[in-house]
Amino acid sequence: MNAPAAFLRHLFASTLATATALVAAILLLASLGFYFVELRDTPGRTLFDALWWAMTTLSTVGYGDIVPTTVPGRLIGMGIMGAGIGIMAALTGNLASALIERRNRKRLGLLPVKTAGHSIVLGYNAHAPGLVKALAAAAPPTRGPAVALVAPLTPEAFAELAADLDLEERLTFCRGNPAQETVVARAAPAAARAAYILSQDGLSPEEADQQTLLTALTFRGLAPKVQLYAEALLETNRKHLARAGVDVTLVRGDLAERALETMGEHPALWHFLERLLGTSGHRAMRARAMSHDEKALRWSALVGHALAAGDGLPVAVFRLRRDITIKELLDADSALDQFILEMFAAYGQEGRLGRQGPAVAVNPGDGLDLADFDGLILLETQAPPAKAHAPAGDGEQP
Repeated sequence: MNAPAAFLRHLFASTLATATALVAAILLLASLGFYFVELRDTPGRTLFDALWWAMTTLSTVGYGDIVPTTVPGRLIGMGIMGAGIGIMAALTGNLASALIERRNRKRLGLLPVKTAGHSIVLGYNAHAPGLVKALAAAAPPTRGPAVALVAPLTPEAFAELAADLDLEERLTFCRGNPAQETVVARAAPAAARAAYILSQDGLSPEEADQQTLLTALTFRGLAPKVQLYAEALLETNRKHLARAGVDVTLVRGDLAERALETMGEHPALWHFLERLLGTSGHRAMRARAMSHDEKALRWSALVGHALAAGDGLPVAVFRLRRDITIKELLDADSALDQFILEMFAAYGQEGRLGRQGPAVAVNPGDGLDLADFDGLILLETQAPPAKAHAPAGDGEQP
């Protein structure tokens, strides 16, 4: 099928597009006809004046600033008025229907998300409301929604969730199975800041982890460079999720077990962990990127520098997951290595060798080279507690 025929078939397949095309065609023909019949010999009148007359006549507004004086001009006007009543009514009705349909599709979670820098939650379970609320609270201001929920929820269930969390336009919904590519693609995965896969309730641990694995593979195919976190039910599946491209896998109950073990050593250790985790927006720790100058320091010097600046107490360094390319391993000054790089470029290959996993080194000491790390984890400086004063009149000096 040739291009013009395909265009016409696509045009007449939509009632709104057909009505719009008919309005445009009538305006064009009426403007040309009215100009040559009525305005061509009138000084100061242009083709735009004819278009203005045709538009006001077709829309039945009729300002009366330009009126036909000849029989052919009046016949053109009669034709426009007769056609305009039906066509403009059809155009207005179809436009209203299109807006209503779009609103319904958005309510049903069938519209693509138009945003960037957002977080995506893939799947739904009992932990989803808390995660969505925390992500929305920590997200920077964005033009579009801050969190996109991809889950097989009913529109009524999502509306109830959005009302309970009171997130308004900061939360959007893509309805469907998060393991399906067409569903995940509606959430703009490549433009996201991070994605979180939740284990599906109502399945056995093996089936839930299999669903998580399929979701991870689907998401990685659409967004290979976005940070991906996943929840698993079985420890044995952690390595499979890592191979599927998950950056961090949290096994459900793992942290609780470690916290109980810590409490067995000393209760103060649990209270310390509890204070570190805190609540959303009120944590005792934070992460930030390291500057080039900080990467050149020894660990002890870096700690002293941060404390002197009032930036907090550095307790760890971290390295983000990133791709390793052959360019990083070859010497640009070597003729052979330069030839290899040129061959990769000629065949349009990036020369990716793999991915360097994330890493965290706690209180690493001066023996660690900080140049290979990306950022710091710091403890916030806490204000000292207020001293209690003795009540007046007890005979003691204040």
